[in-house]
Amino acid sequence: MIFKNIQSKDWACFWTTTVVLLVCLILISVYSGFVHESQKFRTMMVTLILVLFFQFLIYEPLRFLVLAIDHATWPQEETPYKAEKGMPTQNNIAYLKVRLRSLRSELLITEGHRNEALNQRYKHITGDLVLYGLLFLTLMVIVVMQADQYHYYNTYNMQRLFWDNTTETFGLSQIYLLYQIHNFLRITMVEAFFNPNAHYGWWAIEQWQKIGVLRLRQVRAVDTRIGLGEPRWDDMTYAPEWRLPYQRMHYTDKFWRIYDPFRPAKHEPSFLNGLLLNFDHHGALHHYPELGGYVVLMMSTKTNCLKQLDYLRKYNWLNQNTSALFIDFTMYNADANAFTVLTLRIENSPFGTQIPRVHVDSVRMLATVEMKTKAELFVMFVYAILVIQFARGVIKKIWYDPGSIRQAWTIVDLTICILNVFLLGLSMMRDIETSSLLEMIETFTKGQYLDFQRPLRLHQFLDIVKGFLVCITTMRLWKVLQFAAVFQHFTQTLFSAWRAVASLGVIILVLLMGIGIALAVPNGNNAVVFHHLIKAVVTCLWYSVGYNGGIRPTEFFYGGFVLGILLYLVLVFLLAIILLNVFASVIYDYFHVTGRDLKEHLGRKHISFLEFLRIEYGDVCRRCFRCLRRKYQPSGRTVAQNVERALKEQELDRMQKRRRKSSEKRLTNEERQADYLRRGERMFKLMAILNLQVEILECLMLGDKDGNLPTPPESDSDPEDMPEMYRRRPSIPR
Repeated sequence: MIFKNIQSKDWACFWTTTVVLLVCLILISVYSGFVHESQKFRTMMVTLILVLFFQFLIYEPLRFLVLAIDHATWPQEETPYKAEKGMPTQNNIAYLKVRLRSLRSELLITEGHRNEALNQRYKHITGDLVLYGLLFLTLMVIVVMQADQYHYYNTYNMQRLFWDNTTETFGLSQIYLLYQIHNFLRITMVEAFFNPNAHYGWWAIEQWQKIGVLRLRQVRAVDTRIGLGEPRWDDMTYAPEWRLPYQRMHYTDKFWRIYDPFRPAKHEPSFLNGLLLNFDHHGALHHYPELGGYVVLMMSTKTNCLKQLDYLRKYNWLNQNTSALFIDFTMYNADANAFTVLTLRIENSPFGTQIPRVHVDSVRMLATVEMKTKAELFVMFVYAILVIQFARGVIKKIWYDPGSIRQAWTIVDLTICILNVFLLGLSMMRDIETSSLLEMIETFTKGQYLDFQRPLRLHQFLDIVKGFLVCITTMRLWKVLQFAAVFQHFTQTLFSAWRAVASLGVIILVLLMGIGIALAVPNGNNAVVFHHLIKAVVTCLWYSVGYNGGIRPTEFFYGGFVLGILLYLVLVFLLAIILLNVFASVIYDYFHVTGRDLKEHLGRKHISFLEFLRIEYGDVCRRCFRCLRRKYQPSGRTVAQNVERALKEQELDRMQKRRRKSSEKRLTNEERQADYLRRGERMFKLMAILNLQVEILECLMLGDKDGNLPTPPESDSDPEDMPEMYRRRPSIPR
């Protein structure tokens, strides 16, 4: 109503002022020397957005809080309301147009649209659908944009490069005995990285630079006793050749560290180290702590590294008490803006053989503002606004209805808010850790080791939080989509069939565990798919559902041909064919019963969600797609011919619908009576619309500027003598 009261000259003044200001700002920005670099301009825009967020999220609530306290403490007299002066009054034509729009709306609204409770429910669903749908889509876009698919190929190639033999290196897969580790360190980790034929130091891939030096860390057991429990890890300080007592010499700090290898790992005690680095490496035999063991840092030149390796071999750096050796180093690719953190682990088994493993993590850690694209910044900005709107709605709901906090979906909404806050905190911590490491890279010496485990762990935590956030947001969106019959069908089926499904699932799980144990005991020493109990159960599961990659039927027969055939038949026929088909049949039966109940429920007289949207937002759609509205095309015919042709087409469509209805289902007497009343009401509404349009046309042609018709002069004749065709039709009461 405010914009309708603005006159045309006011609009002209407004648009003229706006255009002049925009042109002046553009000319000043282009020709006055305000030229910034793209990164600096991006930083300025992000700073401006952060200032706006700070103002609307922190400053404005504080200001309103102070004003509320002031108003509650010192109440003031409220001034009486006065109507605004100069408000234009509506004339007769404006009133008739409003009445015409009202009648057109009443023509579209049927009896089913007058259920106010259902309309309020659909209105609430519309708001939730827009908010949760946009939040879910934006979150998925963020996940897709931040995931670099090319890192898979780098991870795969790095694993192959250190696992297999090449013409220049010794593969980790060829280490079978303890003494071969020294050859691997000499050939692969020293000579390959200090190859004079390579321009940048590494012979394999010149784009990758090793940051810092190599770190060797071994975890040692106190004794070599073989038992069922976890061993006790040693943390004492030894002399060379692992002798006691340890004696510190006065010249220890004066010499190179190559002559001082047997030192326990030292970590600065802090909250972040205890939170991020206090984890275990899950090996094939034991769980090895990250904050433990004995550490040796390699030197920065090839000659010193070779001397250091000779010293380690001479003084028995590796012996039978060594449980696992970790080779840690970090590489960086400036072209791909990617870090690769490699951890090569070699476990010393009680049998004397070695169990190697290559662990590679490829991440993009330089995710600062300068490194983000415009699309990423825009998506992050939209996501921040949506999260603020979502949190505002949750807080408002709890504020006005504190009892709603006990509802399950309110707890889900609060969990989404907490996960978003946690995601923001982890992102800031990851950026701070990466920035500190980058500053260290600028000033570090070649003999230092740069530990990228802390930002790597934060990056992994970020991925986990994003996964939980996507999962719980999908659950919340599923709740909003319950207006659709498909989602109602699936939800009610799961709710009604959970007891049967859970019971059958427990039966299948028990049978899987039994078959897995039965296959792991006789075949675990010979088949890799059954060498561990959990892996045997998982193998039985995916083999029973049809995935047979990597497994051969002969791997069932190490415990005997008859036993293997029996277990194979039980796994394939009893589990895969009988129980899984019973599981599917139970779900199908419940789907059938739930579908019949939903059909009976849908037979009630109420509108659907799409019908509500068509009526509620029909005017908005018509205004938005006004340019696509079809215009009248004569096609070489007169208006009467076009009208007659349209009526014939409508009659044909009506006859086809009548035949279709008669073939499908006959209507009951109540349904025919309701349809008759609905069509009669529609005809009366159409008649009222036509009469009102005729009255508007009469006011426009015969009336004054306000639409008032001239008063006829008084006559001595009797009005009853006037012919019917000249009498004025009464207007519709207002």
